[in-house]
Amino acid sequence: MASKKRYHPRPSLTFNMAPMIDVVFLLIIFFVLVSTFASAERIAMELPRPDHSQAINVKLTDRVIINVQLVSPDSPETSGVAYSLGPNRPQSLAVISERLMQHKRVVSDLKVVIRADRRVQYGDVREVMEIVAEHGIQMMNIVAYVGDAGPNS
Repeated sequence: MASKKRYHPRPSLTFNMAPMIDVVFLLIIFFVLVSTFASAERIAMELPRPDHSQAINVKLTDRVIINVQLVSPDSPETSGVAYSLGPNRPQSLAVISERLMQHKRVVSDLKVVIRADRRVQYGDVREVMEIVAEHGIQMMNIVAYVGDAGPNS
């Protein structure tokens, strides 16, 4: 008599997702709680804002921002142009040139960003560009406003 072989199914390999889901939920809860505590540490404060600050921004970085803006934006035709280094008060081009030279001595690969009001004439911006070139600063960016060009632009 022939013996019958019994069929034994192989145990299948399964992946139990329950522990991974538990870990993910624990991580989510942890980060939600930690972010809540971190935002509670920042207290809303009202800091004084002086009208005319006597402080001079002396922070030297590898980038200098020169602002070119109108003195009186209400009447751009008759208004003069004011130049400033970063958030400082307006200064003459000679002072800006001197400060650029000081920055260049400290930081050899100085970068300059020129920000100009779109109503400022190109000649006024070119003066700043020439000063930057005189000091041998090779990296210069010009920030320009690209928008709707109306009849008065």
